[in-house]
Amino acid sequence: MIRKIGAIGISLLCLAANIACEKDFSDVGTNVINNDKFETGEFLLDVEITPINIDSVQADNINASISEYWLGVYNNPNAEKIEASIVSQVGYVAGLKNSASNDTIVDLDKVILKLPYISTSQGENADGITTYKLDSILGNVDVGTSVMVKQNNTYLNTLNPSDPSKRNSFFSNFDYESIQVLNETSDFTFKPSEKDTVFSYERIDRFNPSKTYEEIVKATRTNNGETIAVPFLAIPLDVSKMKSLFWDKFESSEFSSKEEFENYFRGLIIEASGTDGSLVPFNLTASPGPSLEFHYTKYLVDASNTVTDTINRKYNFPLSGIQNSVYKMTPSTTSTANSFVIQGTAGSMAEVKIIDDVKLQELRSNNWLVNDASLTFYVNNEISDDASILPQRLFLYQNKENESGGTSPTQLIDAYIEAVNFGGNLEKEDDSPEKYTFRITNYISNLLSGEEDTTAEPLILKVYNPTDTPVTSTSVSTYNWNPRAVRLFNGDITANETKRAVLKISYSKEK
Repeated sequence: MIRKIGAIGISLLCLAANIACEKDFSDVGTNVINNDKFETGEFLLDVEITPINIDSVQADNINASISEYWLGVYNNPNAEKIEASIVSQVGYVAGLKNSASNDTIVDLDKVILKLPYISTSQGENADGITTYKLDSILGNVDVGTSVMVKQNNTYLNTLNPSDPSKRNSFFSNFDYESIQVLNETSDFTFKPSEKDTVFSYERIDRFNPSKTYEEIVKATRTNNGETIAVPFLAIPLDVSKMKSLFWDKFESSEFSSKEEFENYFRGLIIEASGTDGSLVPFNLTASPGPSLEFHYTKYLVDASNTVTDTINRKYNFPLSGIQNSVYKMTPSTTSTANSFVIQGTAGSMAEVKIIDDVKLQELRSNNWLVNDASLTFYVNNEISDDASILPQRLFLYQNKENESGGTSPTQLIDAYIEAVNFGGNLEKEDDSPEKYTFRITNYISNLLSGEEDTTAEPLILKVYNPTDTPVTSTSVSTYNWNPRAVRLFNGDITANETKRAVLKISYSKEK
């Protein structure tokens, strides 16, 4: 598609002649007029980069379908350290019974918070046992990550308390009030492992304390009719505290309805902390899903109170309802000149100023045809050298002034008109991370032709999140649950030369 723009001044004609053969930019392959009436060329516009620190992002599941909740610590030396925690309501279960009868005595043995890992089956080993690979773990798995499970005292509501006609929002820096720590031990740590398909505990016989039994806990899924154990994180909770909070309340008013229960027990805060460790994703809506499990024993007794049989059972409460991520960010101590960091979650973005008013008016005053426009950011691959832990995609949008005097995050026209070609994916050269490129031809064409709704306000570069894909609206949400980071070269031509951030425009002009 050919788009009309204004011609450029003599200075840019000289620039075009000087850079037209730069090796680091690929030739424009399509839509270029090339006949006896037109000649073609290309020129580069250097861009100005201003880093933006993100205070917080939307992180609840009230207004979006969240696919990943992260738990743990990621101490990336080239970006901000992330301590990621999870807040969740506990699903209500009706009709629970645990009181003793003439022939049955019920005893609570163990309480476990169970979080199945996101994992991929690797098939069966020589012993016929299904093995797994844990997916998307970041950080140092050899360092134990501290986790405290706390009782939440903040009421989680889907409606905005100040305006019940609107939906509520919980951001990633929301300060939750906790009542008490529920861990069985105060020094609990975990190292994620694909071998964690079994958790065992020692059950003491209530009627003969000298006898103990090993009980096995698994997280399972069904595949072709076969029950398979999958890897999971098991966090033992304090039995006496959970007995008081849950077990002893099963047949009381606190468990009489969903509304009563959610007001009584307002959920869990699963809080990770530390100077180093690993960051692990959990899918809270998958099957098998996360759960709070109460393992108990039913003792069947005769008239003389002699045990005739024992049965092991469990009550299972799913983690469901309102859920949120908490991201505690610690600034990086590493500073590298002539580059900047793009990091997801509550990390950092960048403002990209591609053209000022003087240059814009100069361009608009002429009569050119734009064939292609691409904005490229090169990876500082001496620092961000491992492509597997970098963001696999970045995103570009614009903060536009709105009628209220503020700004609204807005999609660029290319993101929804030519989504397939919009780009932003990580490109590699010999497996080394190389660059991210965006095709913004429609935006540049509209800008230079003076389209009324197209402005020269700076663009915003961020880590891509699934909620960024335009569907029914041109607005961009503030969600981000991608914790990956990348260091990019800025637009300094002296320091970065052909690896600088740059806008390349291919054009045609009348002879």
